Amino acid sequence: MNPKTGDILAMATYPSYDINTPFTINTKEDQEKWEEYSQEEKNSKLYAMWGADRNYYKTYEPGSTFKLFVSAAALEEKITDTDIANDFNCTGSMTVADRNIKCAASAVHGHQTLRDAIKNSCNGAFIQLGQRVGATTLYKYFRAFGLFEKTGVDITGESSSNFHTINDVGPVELAVTSFGQRFEITPIQLITAASSIANGGTLVKPKIVRKISNANTGTAEEIETTAVRKVISEETAEKIRDMMVTAVKGRENTYGNVEGYTIGGKTGTSEPPVTRPEEGYAVSYLAIAPADDPELIGLVVVYNPATSNPYGSRIAAPILSHILTDVLPYMGIASENSDTTNTVKTIAQGTNVLNVKNKTLTEAKKLLENLGFKVITPETANSNAVLVTEQVPSGGTQVLQGSTIVLYTEESSGRTSVQVPNLVGMTLSEAKSVLSERNLNISYSGSGKVVSQSIR
Repeated sequence: MNPKTGDILAMATYPSYDINTPFTINTKEDQEKWEEYSQEEKNSKLYAMWGADRNYYKTYEPGSTFKLFVSAAALEEKITDTDIANDFNCTGSMTVADRNIKCAASAVHGHQTLRDAIKNSCNGAFIQLGQRVGATTLYKYFRAFGLFEKTGVDITGESSSNFHTINDVGPVELAVTSFGQRFEITPIQLITAASSIANGGTLVKPKIVRKISNANTGTAEEIETTAVRKVISEETAEKIRDMMVTAVKGRENTYGNVEGYTIGGKTGTSEPPVTRPEEGYAVSYLAIAPADDPELIGLVVVYNPATSNPYGSRIAAPILSHILTDVLPYMGIASENSDTTNTVKTIAQGTNVLNVKNKTLTEAKKLLENLGFKVITPETANSNAVLVTEQVPSGGTQVLQGSTIVLYTEESSGRTSVQVPNLVGMTLSEAKSVLSERNLNISYSGSGKVVSQSIR
């Protein structure tokens, strides 16, 4: 998600299903038992599969990622600060009312600052912090972060959270809520709320559609960013981001870091819901990048991981790290190891290719040229009758404006596919040499090493 605009840049759930074969169940267990199911059971399985985007339709316990919002409330209310020595004391467990609540992995963290507590993901420290802030104030901020209502993202079927009512929050409920358990939210609620921390304190409505283009007229309707409300101050947001950087460097450097970028992150691990123990643990990792001026915020949640050590730092963090390693340069966000003045232009400065398959060659060429593309077509005796069967790049691909599109028809022949090598990290002379061996050309801006590439 872009935390400044609310744009959802990518969203996926696995396992998914093939929309071309929507009645083929997607899990091995159900495939093996399919013939044993009644028709009612089959229908239930299919409906669950079709609506199975857990990002917005199904809730989960966020675990320790939620400690960011408790920290925000405490900082905004001046109840604590980031680096007060001996602010908290973790002895490995705390007795709250009639419950003995242990810290994660029964760790004993001793005396800590709030920064330490975030880095160590210390449950005991956050129980103490929650007690200081109090349920009424915490709930005021949870509401301000939009956690008590649907985000309003432009998708049907969005679910909302499931919190204890304020009147039902006793000492135990307050304690476990303070470290992110025994209530449920959707992933899109979490990433939207966390965007407030990333963007300087403003809750922004998420959106799937950024622009509606008319290929025939070349006009476009921009979907405006909706700022819902100011939640926290820029000072508080900056302090939390700074602590998130410490968390990555201090505890998750091997797993959640991204080479060449300063990342702020927070892991989460939550126990199975009391009423649904079969769902298992949920482990997660939330990260912002670059931490000083975030352009992206990402969240990965893994449900019921097949391991005896279900921790977000070891399971979810590496996934998001790999994603951001590809996405940050892809979006044209320069690394700290590169000269920003020599950064190669990327497809983020480009436009989407129109899908012209099954249009006549004449019509397809005209449409693409009207959008500013250069078009290469095969020779044919009747371009008004022959249809386009394939195009490169394909429809929907993002490319630089003014790029060349190659069209093919049934009459086309003699095409040769070439594997495009990864040039990132090479000097321009090295990249030219590698491409020339494959009869490929290169265009570039700037100098130095390649930090990103796109097919034109």
